Amino acid sequence: MKKPIILLLSLALILTFTPGCSSQQQQVQQGNTIKDSLGREIAIEQYPEKIISVAPAITEILFALGLDKKIIGVSDYCDYPEQAKVKEKMGSFKTPNVELILSKQPDMVFMSAGVQEDVMRKLEEMNVKVVVLDADTIEQVIADIELAGLITGTDDKALEIASDMKARMKAITGKVKDLPKPKVFVEIWDDPLMSAGSASFVNNIIELAGGINVAADNSERYYTFSSEKLLELNPDFYIINTHSHTPQDIKTRAGYDALRAIQNNNVFAIEDNLISRAGPRVIEGLEQMAKILHPEAF
Repeated sequence: MKKPIILLLSLALILTFTPGCSSQQQQVQQGNTIKDSLGREIAIEQYPEKIISVAPAITEILFALGLDKKIIGVSDYCDYPEQAKVKEKMGSFKTPNVELILSKQPDMVFMSAGVQEDVMRKLEEMNVKVVVLDADTIEQVIADIELAGLITGTDDKALEIASDMKARMKAITGKVKDLPKPKVFVEIWDDPLMSAGSASFVNNIIELAGGINVAADNSERYYTFSSEKLLELNPDFYIINTHSHTPQDIKTRAGYDALRAIQNNNVFAIEDNLISRAGPRVIEGLEQMAKILHPEAF
């Protein structure tokens, strides 16, 4: 497992974007101004022809929008879809290679918020156009997809993807909304034990899937979780990712046989990228989580 480790104003038209708010009713033309996930106003004089993305989730969004030929570089961790693996690497997620990025003379660089903001500022100082997209909920992912479509001139494709995601999310939540809500623990890391707090993307998926996140009493995205508290809260389901552990590993941990999830054989693995990477595949993660928690509804 890996430690848990974003217009010129044209006449009177201004597109205002905040995460979680749909922008699909707005129209962006070349020469307008947009706001990214950090609320930064960015002039879009023309649609980018040379794009670099150093965030795996955003890379997935851009490929889904059909921008393969315009993507000239990605981060070391951008591994989906397969086409991303053959793109030139621009450094790690935490420390993108600023000199290499500058040497490629991109029209636009996409980044996420948080640890990449220092690099964002360095690139801006060199007059590189940077767009930050970030999301803590599936609704915000959908808004990011719509915004990315508007910025890159692929808004029709973006709206198609967004519409499909909204329909699938509505269908899933409709099936589980009136069912009992089991208590869920998601293991983000095992040494030390870590889980996902109320501000995390994982928390949003658990809630939409019809569960209760037992780690939601902490507002951090990810934080250390004591074994004593885990035993006290005694979740109905124990969810891990598929990077390095299996359900059997969890079942044989010392003291874990006292957990209701272990006793009822409710330990499941979900591919980490489906529930932690804020891209188009989050709907697959939501579907898997809902089917685990409420198999009777599917």
